[in-house]
Amino acid sequence: MKAGIAIDNWKFQIFERHLKQGGYSFERVNGLTKDDMVLMVVTENIEALGMVVKSANNEAARTGAPK
Repeated sequence: MKAGIAIDNWKFQIFERHLKQGGYSFERVNGLTKDDMVLMVVTENIEALGMVVKSANNEAARTGAPK
């Protein structure tokens, strides 16, 4: 199954690292604006993917957007 994860562009490196470490493959596609994107992730376990997304989002929240 494919799941879409919408993120701000600045979060990409964080999400990319977490997804790769979790063994997920994904495709990067345009978002709704120039400042965001959607990651299309292949998964058979949406709950496990949710944990990876939560971890990446928590790291992004701690890091904050670049100024």
